[in-house]
Amino acid sequence: MSGELHVVTGAFGYTGRWIAHQLLDEGKKVRTLTNAIGRDDPFDGRVEVHPLDFQDRGALVESLRGADVLYNTYWVRYNHHSKRFDHEIATENCRLIFEAAKEAGVRRVVHFSVAHPEQAPEWSYFRGKVISEKMLKDCGISYAIVRPTVLFGGGRNVLVNNIAWMLRYIPVFGLFGWGNYPIQPVHVRDVARIAIELGARDDDVTRDATGPETWSYRDFIKLIAQSMGVRRLLMPMPAFVAWMAGRVMGLFLRDMVITRGEIRGLMQGLVASDEEPLGEILFSEWVTDKGTELGRHYHNDLEEREYRT
Repeated sequence: MSGELHVVTGAFGYTGRWIAHQLLDEGKKVRTLTNAIGRDDPFDGRVEVHPLDFQDRGALVESLRGADVLYNTYWVRYNHHSKRFDHEIATENCRLIFEAAKEAGVRRVVHFSVAHPEQAPEWSYFRGKVISEKMLKDCGISYAIVRPTVLFGGGRNVLVNNIAWMLRYIPVFGLFGWGNYPIQPVHVRDVARIAIELGARDDDVTRDATGPETWSYRDFIKLIAQSMGVRRLLMPMPAFVAWMAGRVMGLFLRDMVITRGEIRGLMQGLVASDEEPLGEILFSEWVTDKGTELGRHYHNDLEEREYRT
């Protein structure tokens, strides 16, 4: 193993896990900063674990010291004040990470954002992404900003799996509007590869991370259903009605099924890109292969998000 150290926030999570896997395969030394509770260790002890403590500046700096690249996957999906996380807190925590990386002498930061954040500044999720991108650009450290669209693959397919769960067990699937807006999913392994390739560079760069295929949302849902061998009525409905249906479902599932920001971003075409796709893995092939396995169990995103406070 080489002596080059790479730090990944959240390597026991989703995107960070596959970045860490690929770095280990390349012979890199990997350290993760995490505040997750009760997550399994998929690395058999090969990843050094440090707490991600935003309140202890000195410890945060020392946990980053000696690193060549920091891969910052840290963020929160939604505001949930009872669990003590929201987008404003996440934005401030990103600033603390960037400043600590600079003080620790990290050569480069690869930061995960979201596609087209500047097109939805009125929503706190996207607004926080815009602000965190600017903070990184202004802090004076070499950077790459990765903007994924919709991730799939790698086991923890919350979005695709839970769509499949609804298709498997509910006879009618509600579309947001007519479902004619684009969606361009990208495999998590492609995203990990893209991030590491950008981490090896020295130039400041911002790139969308997208897969090679784009569908309308309606056709995307049809493809998942077809791969599962089910036929379902796809019913167009107003976005607010669909959101309320998700809220009601969330009460029974004890989860945040969908947020209004996610619905708006999807309907405004923000989960597709005009840039050349960097991903290589075809969603159509993946879902055809995995269809019979998808949606057998609901993935409760909220229950999995247990953190030290």
